[in-house]
Amino acid sequence: MTMRPIAIGLAAIVLALQWPFLQHERADAKLANFYSQMAAARFGEARESIDEAIRLWPSNARYYSWRAYCESQQLPSQCPRRRQNGSAALSEEDHQSASEAAGDYRRSLLLSNRDAVAHHNLAWLEHLLDDNVTADKDWAEAVQLDPNNPVFHLSYGMFQEEIGNADAAKQQYEAAIELSPSILDSQFFIRYRARSAATAESFVADCVSKTESKLRDGRDPVLEARLGKLYLYSGDLQRAEALLKDAAVQLPNLSLLWFNLGEVYAGQGDSSQAALCYRKVMTLNPSLPQPYLRAGESNLQSGDRNAALQNLNLAVQRWQHMSPITAAHNSRLYGGPRQTIDDLLPTTLVWFTSPCVASEAWRGFSELFPQKSEYAKRARTCEQLPAPHSEFD
Repeated sequence: MTMRPIAIGLAAIVLALQWPFLQHERADAKLANFYSQMAAARFGEARESIDEAIRLWPSNARYYSWRAYCESQQLPSQCPRRRQNGSAALSEEDHQSASEAAGDYRRSLLLSNRDAVAHHNLAWLEHLLDDNVTADKDWAEAVQLDPNNPVFHLSYGMFQEEIGNADAAKQQYEAAIELSPSILDSQFFIRYRARSAATAESFVADCVSKTESKLRDGRDPVLEARLGKLYLYSGDLQRAEALLKDAAVQLPNLSLLWFNLGEVYAGQGDSSQAALCYRKVMTLNPSLPQPYLRAGESNLQSGDRNAALQNLNLAVQRWQHMSPITAAHNSRLYGGPRQTIDDLLPTTLVWFTSPCVASEAWRGFSELFPQKSEYAKRARTCEQLPAPHSEFD
């Protein structure tokens, strides 16, 4: 008889010890539901899932950031201009959504202040709410916490440009291009060059000079790969080829390096070597859309319609499912399910600052099926991406 109360007591102790873990498992299951619902744009269901996750695990900083991100989907994809009478550009409803989202990001940062994404997204919301002083501080904090994220630099630079700090904007833009020269193929840089060609070219010249200076201290395959891309953009194919080939010997698994080397060979008229490079990229990183676009274009030229259709379709699919660029940073801070969607604000920022192959792919579809007008309409997909700030379009 005396053993039964002891057994019950032990069971109660075990249950009490296990209870938080059980709650956390249930919360992470809700977060997994949230990811799939957000990816499907079912924002109402996603909000219910993340609310329940917070109820189950109220001390999890990441959950508040995800709820803020969900709420922010109510906001326009561009930072709107202020009205002519000087009043705030946001509607009352949008102002409420921005304020609620900002509140959740602040709760998240109280629990985990080293979340660069939360600082970055909060900065955008503060900017929307016309609190540029605080926004500047949060942008600077995001860049300091994750200085190797080129999109953070671009985002901060766009803010600096809008508020009239041209020198600060230039500094951030150059930092981004140095880290990721593929930005030169993005809608951000294409449009910037269209409105300020001389300044845009000065960015590239400065980045070339800085990277050349760094390489004087010794061989660095990553810097060589970046400089090779900068030379490729500038049309210096001979130096681009030499650097990219040398970097490939040292880092043979760097997929973008091989793609850029393929572009060099294509520019030199060596289509067979270019094709070999593109196929290597497909093996190393099947998620990159660019080599499939090049393969599809080659198929079109040779008249292989079936292969062209397949490769162009793969290019569009891969562009539409680009891997999140903030997931790695947050994985170092938070446990739980692997992050499967991106959470940069505004919602078009990732597309605007990355190379876009969709327009060229849809033009290929239009060539294959000229009778289908919807393909021709999609041939300006990249050009029609809204810029984060309306005046940048």
